Amino acid sequence: MIKANKNSPPQTLPLKQYEPKPYDEEAARKYAESLEKLLPLLDEMKNVVKVMQAKEKELKALLNSNSDSGA
Repeated sequence: MIKANKNSPPQTLPLKQYEPKPYDEEAARKYAESLEKLLPLLDEMKNVVKVMQAKEKELKALLNSNSDSGA
């Protein structure tokens, strides 16, 4: 195991120079289209979550009413 010397500066690796890639309009278009295809699925999942939350409330109310009457 290497022990750090408190008096020496921390050792760092040299950073690679960032080179931005040229803008690819075709790739950007395909990415946007794929995201647009997911939007209806997102809306459907939101509806599923709402239904599940409503069912959870129903079940909790049923559980509470059963535990009140059974005790």
